[in-house]
Amino acid sequence: MIKKASELLERFIAVEVEKLSGVNMPHMPTLGSAYEEITKQGIFQDYAIPKGLDLRVVSGFISVTGEMLPEQIDCMLVHGDGQQYGRTQQYIYDVNKVLCVFEVKKNLKKADYADAIGHLAKIRRKFADSFEERLVSEGYEPDITVARMRFAQITGRAAPERYRDINSLSVTDGVLFYCLVQESLAPMAIIHGYEGYKTEYGLRTAFIDFLDENKNKGGEGVGIPGIPALVTSNQFCLVKANGIPFLGVGEFGEWVPVVSTRYNSAKLILELIWSKISIYFNLKMPWDDGLYIDNAEPLLIAKAVEEGGWLLRPYEPKERDLKRDDNLCWEPAKLGEAEISAINIMAFKSGYLPLDNGMEIYLQEKHGVALKTVVDNLVRTREFMLDGDYVRPVHGVTYVLTADNGAGFVASEIERFDLWCAENDVEPHYMSMWFFDE
Repeated sequence: MIKKASELLERFIAVEVEKLSGVNMPHMPTLGSAYEEITKQGIFQDYAIPKGLDLRVVSGFISVTGEMLPEQIDCMLVHGDGQQYGRTQQYIYDVNKVLCVFEVKKNLKKADYADAIGHLAKIRRKFADSFEERLVSEGYEPDITVARMRFAQITGRAAPERYRDINSLSVTDGVLFYCLVQESLAPMAIIHGYEGYKTEYGLRTAFIDFLDENKNKGGEGVGIPGIPALVTSNQFCLVKANGIPFLGVGEFGEWVPVVSTRYNSAKLILELIWSKISIYFNLKMPWDDGLYIDNAEPLLIAKAVEEGGWLLRPYEPKERDLKRDDNLCWEPAKLGEAEISAINIMAFKSGYLPLDNGMEIYLQEKHGVALKTVVDNLVRTREFMLDGDYVRPVHGVTYVLTADNGAGFVASEIERFDLWCAENDVEPHYMSMWFFDE
């Protein structure tokens, strides 16, 4: 479904842009408005936005705790009614009714790029201020379901059950958890450039340059919260890998908060919008995108520091090293016999694998593998995490397929698991492990 919808959106955009190319329009603000309208109309097509949810695509302003922010928004996806701004076609919406915010650029250049990031970062800072005020004045209990899951997948450790228990974490874990909570609840920021950078390397380099220049100026909003969820320029994209929907985790367990792609910008726009809708309404979207996954390249590696901020390290390959095919396929995590045996014990013990001396002895005698090795391999799948003196599943349902030799595969996405089995002539005989996180 997402593939077909993105093809329709891409075609819609191409047709409308072609119409504009035949019009002599020297007045740049008018031309910019025309491109903003293409974005608005494209997003509001039936195949892009589910009907019946009272979602609208408008231009206008955002209000935070009753104060209207001065920055005008090119395009925003909102829920319910807003306040019309006089007799104009602009609307004012409370920040908590805004799902996505767009900055639209006909030709994304470095100055516009930096200006758009700064513009959108101000909205994120205001949202954070509103979030903190609601915690104090309203006794607000934020929904941290998504943030808890992403925290567990990045760190391999369980997150607090309630947001107010954030102080039980170390400083660095607290920085990460706070960021993930904000990412899951704040309006999603997208910079949509129709033209601009001609290479993936150029788009990546411009972003790194912006971060360096802003840091040297002592500017605000250079941390992870101020980074847009998506930047498009031609078919090249920078994507925030915060788990909505893409999650970036490095080889050594580091968070990779920004990645880049070089195909299917229309599809990425829809994937992020659908993910936000899914979280906002607690609704399952009709993804149905088979085994295909976007072939993303890491751009930033992030590490929270004791001082309460972020240490960001860029990954900067040349354009020739970024060229790759768009043929990456999903597959379940492969595990050895010792890990599958441990999962079976976990299932028998209500989803908790004890990390005690008895388990150490069992794994050594039965499989010749140390308990730490088994735990590391389980956590590395992003399907399991440490929780006190136990290892348990991250997801509510985990599917385990055991091969004849005792090894096996594990995943939490059953539709894809079924497709993978069909593609690989594997009988889909799963053990389904249900875990209720009370």
